[in-house]
Amino acid sequence: MTMRASLLVPVLLLLGVLICAAFALVADSRNKRLLRRVDELVPPRDAAGVLPGRGPDIRAEQEPGQRVGGLLLRLLRFPVDLAAAHVISPRIVWAAGVVVALATALAAAPHMSPPLPIGVGLLAGVLLLRAVFGWEQARYRRILVRQLPDAIQLVVSATRAGLPISEAFRGIASEMPAPTSLEFGRIVNEMALGVRAEDALFALNRRTQVSEYAIFAVTIGVQLKSGGRLAETIQTLAETVRQRLAMAARAHALASEARTSAAILAALPFVGGALLSVINPGYLNPLFHDPRGVRMLTIGATGVVLGIWSMRQMIVRATRQ
Repeated sequence: MTMRASLLVPVLLLLGVLICAAFALVADSRNKRLLRRVDELVPPRDAAGVLPGRGPDIRAEQEPGQRVGGLLLRLLRFPVDLAAAHVISPRIVWAAGVVVALATALAAAPHMSPPLPIGVGLLAGVLLLRAVFGWEQARYRRILVRQLPDAIQLVVSATRAGLPISEAFRGIASEMPAPTSLEFGRIVNEMALGVRAEDALFALNRRTQVSEYAIFAVTIGVQLKSGGRLAETIQTLAETVRQRLAMAARAHALASEARTSAAILAALPFVGGALLSVINPGYLNPLFHDPRGVRMLTIGATGVVLGIWSMRQMIVRATRQ
């Protein structure tokens, strides 16, 4: 029985990691479908991996260590190539992750066998880093999406005045607030080096994961190749983006009841424990001092965390559709 109880904690941790990985794969499938659709509209590359009408890529190929580092940063949701997305200094976030990992490992050491506290500490640090970096990326994307209709409207005004796309993007870089001005300033610099407008927008879509930029790129690319009235097409795109934002706001409002219910369910264990401690002091001491109580507390805390995360993922997925 003692051996089975000692194996219960690592089995629960492994189960939690598998559930998190499954949710991550499901959440990433939507972005993969969008990228597949985008790839169908991008001109095919030749055997050297070069787009038609463009010279070879002179960038050095990534070393295996760099690829592993990139995968680690993606796992931690670090906003790579998005310096403006940081609200908190990355050094402070990394330091906080290390402190939380060490504190969790030290707190778990008296109650677990030697290998397990290290894993629990690493898991706590990784979860903290993912939460902070993911929040920064989500905040950055929300600001970009809110500013996108005004940016597209500037492109419409510029094209109706007879200006080329490059001048329209330069106007966005100088007139729009950050972070849209920063991203379009980068696009202007890339276009000055010979990158086409649709390719620069596709790169922006890959950096920020804002699907509207991919739609914008497809619209401009198809219109420039097939001809027609560019201003009217972009105006239609601006209206479509505004409708998408209005529907997203409506879905967010409709999900408020579900978010309130999830918050109440998540707070019930903590409120109940606090009330029991006030009514009968010392009633919950076995959960912290008895090995069996520590195991029960670990199982309960793991279940609460997974439940909160599952409810959040269900609400997020429902509001995205």
